Amino acid sequence: MNQFTVTNCRFTHGANTALLALLLLCSQPLFAQQQEQPVAEPADSPALELSLELSRELERRLQDIQRQESELGLYHPALIEMYDDLARFYQEFGDHSQAVEMYRQALQLARINTGLNSEQQLPYIDRVISSSLTLNDWQQVDDMAHLRYYLKNKIYEPADPRYASAVVELGRWKLRVMRENLLDEGARGLGNEAEDLSKIYRESIARIQASPESNETSLLPLYQGKSQVDVAIARMLAETPYQFFEGSVSRYIYQSVCRNVRDAQGNVVRQCTQVQRENPRYRQSQRDNKRMMVYRSVREVENSIQSLNGILARNPGVPNQEREQIASQIRQLEVEFQRIERNSRRSLLY
Repeated sequence: MNQFTVTNCRFTHGANTALLALLLLCSQPLFAQQQEQPVAEPADSPALELSLELSRELERRLQDIQRQESELGLYHPALIEMYDDLARFYQEFGDHSQAVEMYRQALQLARINTGLNSEQQLPYIDRVISSSLTLNDWQQVDDMAHLRYYLKNKIYEPADPRYASAVVELGRWKLRVMRENLLDEGARGLGNEAEDLSKIYRESIARIQASPESNETSLLPLYQGKSQVDVAIARMLAETPYQFFEGSVSRYIYQSVCRNVRDAQGNVVRQCTQVQRENPRYRQSQRDNKRMMVYRSVREVENSIQSLNGILARNPGVPNQEREQIASQIRQLEVEFQRIERNSRRSLLY
């Protein structure tokens, strides 16, 4: 074993995904930054001693996992905590890439041992997200955020506050995805993201409202989140030129064009052909479609505002700080959708 890399690792279960990950660990430097810089320190330096100690600790943990897999089986629940501890070990020293791999192993084992829709998976999903955010691995964060929402949607009843929190949690992440375009999507992709999220909010609100045990005030964060998404949709639609919208009539029409020509005998005859031309009503139908879609989104925002005001009026027990925060957001939304309406009217001209 050299001072940076664990060597002489031997595993007998080559086809096992977990062990393949461990083989990778055995072949990679523990700390990349130490590999980049030549070691010019004396043999008894603290840095070298620390590196050797960490390498020995890593080797010990890997051997413990290998031994447990041999004795208990590849999917024994005791391995979940061991992979979790190993991931924390990597995370503590800044190797988030390896931490993610180990957390995913723990997540997979938790799923196998506790079921596909088990609450025990949630802590490992959170930890994968945390390290993936550090790595700027936005796609993995997005995948895990959707998985977390899916599980909580299955586990918790609508009356449970954790159900509403799951929707808000996903909504905050997806709003960041849209605002920063973290997944490098085009206008159509971003629009689909926003529409899907707005639908999730609508369906979640309907489920909570249909539950007799639910508290009306639990809808406040959902209406807040939905209004922000609908404003984002309205803004996108308003800033998109009308030419990108589908028209409600056929784009092309066919007209007969006739002219007088002489036949082979020299006689004048009338000859007609069908010519394809753009429908003069098509452009106007595009403008009408854009106007309708922007109006629908703005109405969604207005409906959310009315719902927020209604809940606040019916529930005087809402804390003053939360009430003022919601009132401030309502004022911002009103200013924003008025601006969107003005921009939409201008963009209908080009």
